Amino acid sequence: MKYSMTMKALLLFLLIIMNIVAGCGGKQGADKSKLQVAASFYPMAEFVQAVGGTNVQVTTLVPDGAEPHDWEPSPKDLTRLGRAQVFVYNGLVEPWAEQALEALSERKIIPVEAGRALFARGGKQDPHVWVSPKKAIVEVQRITEALCEADAKHVDEYKANSRTYIAKLEQLDKQLTEVAQKAPKRVFVTAHAAFGHLAEDYGLRQLSVAGISAEAEPTPGDLQRLITTVKREKVRYVFFETLTDPKIAKLVAQETGAQTAVLDPLEGLDEEGRKQGLNYLKIMEQNIVNLQKALNE
Repeated sequence: MKYSMTMKALLLFLLIIMNIVAGCGGKQGADKSKLQVAASFYPMAEFVQAVGGTNVQVTTLVPDGAEPHDWEPSPKDLTRLGRAQVFVYNGLVEPWAEQALEALSERKIIPVEAGRALFARGGKQDPHVWVSPKKAIVEVQRITEALCEADAKHVDEYKANSRTYIAKLEQLDKQLTEVAQKAPKRVFVTAHAAFGHLAEDYGLRQLSVAGISAEAEPTPGDLQRLITTVKREKVRYVFFETLTDPKIAKLVAQETGAQTAVLDPLEGLDEEGRKQGLNYLKIMEQNIVNLQKALNE
């Protein structure tokens, strides 16, 4: 989304209103004893919470069940961002982030583009770096640095929490490495191209029904080429995800005799996922199980 002058003026107006509100009594709903952190969408929020623990209060801007590629902030969301001391975003997924930070520059929010310099892949800029545990570790390290900068009183706790969480990410990395090394197949098929970094980092090849954006529609020619490749490579599973319509993935599976299964790009949790107590680590573990099955059948 490109911000017009009208949108920028609205952001500045919101800034003025927030300053007035702050002068009249502070941040509603904020626990002043905790570092206030805004996170753009689900995986960024989970990484912040894992590192920050009880010392941070995290506000997630993109709500549960929403597709972050298409989401745009409302004035209310921008007001919430303006109340933060730290803003963590991935990069590329949030085209609105830099303009919002510029308009809110007087708030002196510490910005953290967690995926910075990690996006290049095969000549393309792919934002889905958090899906690869190797790159998720880098994002967590950057978040840790920012929290330590913003809240020096709790540096030791942030660093300890970070080491604990990174150890869990390293375990996922080890599992994926073993799966990829032992698998007789190198190819897997997904609903949209969200797993390119994972494939590249672990020596696999992703074929996708749609492009990097989940809403990108494949042409009939694209579909036919994919169907031909799936048959040639003897792919047994076509993966779809939780936040987008699986109809095209199911069509490819039907045309090729493949089965469907979930490979979750972790762009968000739905209500059912929250109820089940799912999180990044648990979902990635299930992704690895499903990927192992697809690469071995």
